[in-house]
Amino acid sequence: MLPIHIRVNKRTLRMKFHYFLYMGGVASVQGFAPTIAKQLGYSPMVVGFVFTYLSMLSFFVKPITGIIVDKFRVKRIMFLAFVLLCGLTAFALKFIPKIPTEAVANLSCNTTTGLQICSTNDDHLSQCDDSVFKLIKNSTEPIECQLRCDQNESFLDEINRSWNIISYNITPNITYKNKELKYLNVTLIINATDQIELNNIFQVKSVHIMKTEIVLPFCKRPVSTRCKMDCSDDVIMELASVQKFEGSIFGLHQFWKYLIVMSLFWISQAITWSLQDPICFDLLDNKPEDFGKQRCWGSISWGLFSVLGGVLVDYFSNSNYQKNYVPIYYLCLIIILWDFSLAYKIEITETVGSKNTFSDVFKLITNMNVIIYLIWIIVMGICTSMPWNYLFWYMEDLTQKYHSDKQSWIKTLQGLAIGIQCIGGEMPFLFFSGWLIKRIGHTYCMTLGLFTFALRFYLYSMITNPIWILPVEFTNGITFGLCHAVLVAYARLIAPQNSATTVVALTGALFEGAGISLGGVVGGFLYQTYGGERTFKLFSYGSLIMGILHVMFIKLTIKSN
Repeated sequence: MLPIHIRVNKRTLRMKFHYFLYMGGVASVQGFAPTIAKQLGYSPMVVGFVFTYLSMLSFFVKPITGIIVDKFRVKRIMFLAFVLLCGLTAFALKFIPKIPTEAVANLSCNTTTGLQICSTNDDHLSQCDDSVFKLIKNSTEPIECQLRCDQNESFLDEINRSWNIISYNITPNITYKNKELKYLNVTLIINATDQIELNNIFQVKSVHIMKTEIVLPFCKRPVSTRCKMDCSDDVIMELASVQKFEGSIFGLHQFWKYLIVMSLFWISQAITWSLQDPICFDLLDNKPEDFGKQRCWGSISWGLFSVLGGVLVDYFSNSNYQKNYVPIYYLCLIIILWDFSLAYKIEITETVGSKNTFSDVFKLITNMNVIIYLIWIIVMGICTSMPWNYLFWYMEDLTQKYHSDKQSWIKTLQGLAIGIQCIGGEMPFLFFSGWLIKRIGHTYCMTLGLFTFALRFYLYSMITNPIWILPVEFTNGITFGLCHAVLVAYARLIAPQNSATTVVALTGALFEGAGISLGGVVGGFLYQTYGGERTFKLFSYGSLIMGILHVMFIKLTIKSN
């Protein structure tokens, strides 16, 4: 029997482990970043602007990092420092508070007593969200609420008479009466909810007050009052929540804490991402086509840890609506610390500085082919921003609107989506990216990415069951896996010898800083204005048009040459 010899490249082995550990740790948090922001109380528009700002940070940080590393011998120090900072800032998200909100409702008493928790025309109540309401409309469990109502004299007098709380044969003690009636404990009947002009009004089954229970309370004349409430059901509380503060969100210390931690988390990622790929190319020496075979380990771990993160969040959450993200914060910290101990031993080659970095790069970006390449990067960034920032949001909207029965395991479903994106899509295309680029060329790979995005977005817009998003995510192998390899390989190919890190960092900055940021703003505005379905359809048409224009440019270039 012939012996089997397995050759292991020890120089690149640690780099493979770094990609696996670092990207797995980051994936466990970053994939859920938009829904974490949503649970903290921020609207789609605010989330869009926050992630646009974060992308702009990357736009400035990445090229500055490349210039510093190409000028000074600090690649190793910066790489290790920001790998560690990434884990620490991700864990710090555990301590970020929600923006201040309170649950309010109108308690009305007439032939029946009802609790109105939202409205389409009352500024003091929350806006009704029918997709959220569907999560509880079929519930058979009673919901207990404690109400703290405004001191409305006409309301108090009427319920005193109608509910026989105080005998009016005796002169009532007003001070005692107001103190006792300030708090009402009510039980709501879920299946007896009226939806009059999209106003959710829950019938009150019983009231507990002054050690007395009034079943199906009613009043002889209609009265109402405004109440703050605390209920046993998270969905009711979410439906009734309104902002507790007045003025701009920029006046909230909770917002600034969130923004500072996210900024540090994003900066640390931007610097690590702009350094790890050049480090990998240095280790490959004269085999740059093998880059995808190293980078695919990051895609494998991104998929695995995204699934694991989703399962952990669902397992440790006691509510279908309010999710517990604490387990993924711990997971990220542990994995990043492990990666730091391993990355410390990676062989890192310091760059020999160039005195003409700026002039070399400026000459490069005046070439027409390079300009088209940079425009392609920005367009791909705009397209990529939609699944990165709004796919999970869209999946939750579909679940709430069409399939509320899947709400309890939506995080697992979202984790599976990322798992398919990475393991089923990115990993094989990254592994064979060198072969594909040799066969069809860099430019046709770029065009393929645009047309695939057009198909991907169109399929999103047609789906009503979030489970069917899973097979669509295999297209991520082309839209990110292959296109990321093309982006880095082409940047490395055209870069001047002593400015490679700067050029790679510049392309990364354009992708995230210009493309992702612009896509975040446009996508956030369209999503909030038109909803997910129409937004994805618009992005599908845009991708198709850009793909056609790119093909036309390729044909014109070939003809002119």
